[in-house]
Amino acid sequence: MSSEVLFARKASGLVREATLPDTILFGIMNNGAMAATWYYLSSTPYLFPGVNQVLSFIIAAILLTFGFTMVWGFLGAAMPRSGGSYVYNSRIIHPAIGNAVSFCNAAFVMSAWIWVLAPWIADPGLVILVSAMGKPADTVAWWTQPVGMYLLATLANVLALLVVIAGLRTYFRVQRVLIGCSLLAVVVCGIIYSTTSHQQFVAIWDQYAATYNSLTFEETIAAVKQVFEIPETWNWTSTLGALLPISWVTIYGYVIAFIGGEVKSPRRNIFIGQISNALIMLILTAWLGLAYEKMLGWDGWHAVCYIENEGLEGYNFPFPPIFAILASMCVGFNPAVGAFLGLGFIFADFMWVTFSYIAFSRGLFAWGMDRLGPMWFTDVNPKVHQPLKLLFLEFILGQLGLTWYVVNPAMLAGFSVEVMQLLSVFGITMISGIIFPYVKKVRHIWEASPHKEWKIAGIPMVTISGILGLIMVCICVWANFYTEGMAVLNVIWTPIYIAVWIMGLLWYFIWKWYRAKEGIDITLAFKELAPE
Repeated sequence: MSSEVLFARKASGLVREATLPDTILFGIMNNGAMAATWYYLSSTPYLFPGVNQVLSFIIAAILLTFGFTMVWGFLGAAMPRSGGSYVYNSRIIHPAIGNAVSFCNAAFVMSAWIWVLAPWIADPGLVILVSAMGKPADTVAWWTQPVGMYLLATLANVLALLVVIAGLRTYFRVQRVLIGCSLLAVVVCGIIYSTTSHQQFVAIWDQYAATYNSLTFEETIAAVKQVFEIPETWNWTSTLGALLPISWVTIYGYVIAFIGGEVKSPRRNIFIGQISNALIMLILTAWLGLAYEKMLGWDGWHAVCYIENEGLEGYNFPFPPIFAILASMCVGFNPAVGAFLGLGFIFADFMWVTFSYIAFSRGLFAWGMDRLGPMWFTDVNPKVHQPLKLLFLEFILGQLGLTWYVVNPAMLAGFSVEVMQLLSVFGITMISGIIFPYVKKVRHIWEASPHKEWKIAGIPMVTISGILGLIMVCICVWANFYTEGMAVLNVIWTPIYIAVWIMGLLWYFIWKWYRAKEGIDITLAFKELAPE
């Protein structure tokens, strides 16, 4: 059977428009900058009290740099096609597994991120913005309620769609500005934390505590200790468990895989981009986390995180103790600084929403190229080089989901969405990396890889990296199911993980059967890469 008959198109219609800086920033964008930093700083000692950050970041650096990111770099350089992990796993392991993984990630998770993250523009986005500018959080209370949140989330969803419809060139221009500002906001927070001593912070806290008739810093710690056990020193369980929140800020640059067919000089730039974006975020997060702990003190960081997650009787500040707000408090709530820090969070969150359109459309587009879906999945507008029909489909799904979220936000938690990716995307792809050099059906792809000679003691580096990456994924999955704070969400989400996986498998076998009726054996497609 000829490739013209087998594949949906002779050429994808996508264009290589991403430079190396665009590629690196694309990875940094999905690692979240100010938004994911909030994840890390506000939850780590709450979920894992007694974490030794220095050791956690050293372990993460080893497993991340030489393991997780290298696998994505090796696979992306060997198979530079858009579509995410679907391309790699469908060729290396089995098309049914590749499709199920992609169904979870590109179809379900990317829609779920819109559901969760578009409403975050309102809460905590607007809350951080006005609070960092020195105004009470109640100022934007209406916008954090269902109607106001729905309006802002819908606006964010519409704007995100428009940015992507305009084409990747427009997207990259927007990305440079918004993610550049968000990264600079992270740096501003780091400078403030690094230049504010613990004694100075305590004095500032107590000054505002007197203003708001709230507990002093020492009284706050004492009150928290009555309801939350703060360890006297660090422990290994929490130190390893902290790799989970570190992953929230470092591993999501894998998304470069979704635009692999749109990266210039892909065999070089995909590999460099995968390593670089993770290292940049790891270094920034380590600096921020250690400086934040130094400023707040051991007990103080645990106490502040507890208050942010649970609240505390006697804490009467008119704003939550979120890291960006505390940074602004240290400089007297300067309006310009506060606005910049608040917008840094909103910009990072908005780009997450925008990216979901790219990932969703590229995943389903790759299915269409392999005949696993209707032919309109492969329709690409020649002017903007975008699969517009898929983008509009994602808008509808995202809008339905965020409608559900604003009514019942507890049901869709970002933490749980990530666990589906850990289990269904990252773990499976690490296995693909481990076995890549040894799978006969992709031997010709491996032999054409620019990294086939990278070996240690005769073992391909991609295999070694896959093992290290899989260790990191396993630690993160264990940490999720170990921590008490995730227990309720796990009960809700574990059946969802299973159901979506089953749907992904069914999707493959139904389309395989349907194409067979048309006289097309789609299994032949998975012996080759789809056309560029």
